[in-house]
Amino acid sequence: MRSGNIRAGFSKSAHLCRVTHAQLRQWFYAQLTEKYDQGELESMYHWCAEEIEGWSRAQLYLQHETQVKDEKQWSEVVDRLHTSEPIQYIFGKASFMGLELEVDSSVLIPRPETEELVTMVLELEKEKELSVVDIGTGSGCIPLALKSARNKWMVMGCDISVDALSVAEKNALTLALNVEFNQVDVTQDWPYEGIDIIVSNPPYIPEELSDTLDKNVLEHEPHIALFSPKNDPIYFFRHITEVAVRAGVKRVYFETHATDMGDLVSQLAKIWNGNIQVRQDMGAKDRFLILS
Repeated sequence: MRSGNIRAGFSKSAHLCRVTHAQLRQWFYAQLTEKYDQGELESMYHWCAEEIEGWSRAQLYLQHETQVKDEKQWSEVVDRLHTSEPIQYIFGKASFMGLELEVDSSVLIPRPETEELVTMVLELEKEKELSVVDIGTGSGCIPLALKSARNKWMVMGCDISVDALSVAEKNALTLALNVEFNQVDVTQDWPYEGIDIIVSNPPYIPEELSDTLDKNVLEHEPHIALFSPKNDPIYFFRHITEVAVRAGVKRVYFETHATDMGDLVSQLAKIWNGNIQVRQDMGAKDRFLILS
């Protein structure tokens, strides 16, 4: 069935020259139903139809008897989905806070929890003019979303990965958003002065929990952006907090691994001479820290 020829999977009738989209949909679901649940399959099918055919969800339902024009592309996408490759990487784009971003395997796919982080910053920071740095920016999703909503803020992003920064800079150019990106290893250097706010979704998954990750994450997303150093799950939180203290930053917003926050808060409290607040995500899990 996963040959380049979709027709072979539907019918061997001589009169069937091309398959219809109704048949394609059946084949698509049959090929992937063991790997993905029904909701994921429906979402991916609609995404493929939009990218390959240019059809909206409403238009798709009017095309059941339309013949498939590019069977090869559909077959190639299904093959890649079979390997658990995220569909965002397949089509090279992801949505974040209403922005369409370029993504590839050098950056994490933006998550709904990170949208919650950005929303929280926007709700709590009311000043018209602020300077903000996002540490570990990846695709640039956080600073670009902040700049889009607060055009007068001075917003920057930094990352240790040159490849990630290339993606972020392309996104800024495409979206015409004035966000500066720099290569920075925050454990060694801090080139910014007079910064009001630090935001960070740093690598926070302990290496020993790697076997709990979905295959599409573990095998396709960049490990440098996922995992904390071995035996030190709060490594980056500690270094970023130390930077914030030395630089006189007013507030720090962290996204964290949704586990027991007790040890993380107690260790950061030894560094940060102020309030540390834990906030939950939409799933009622302790997810965010606000240092103020």
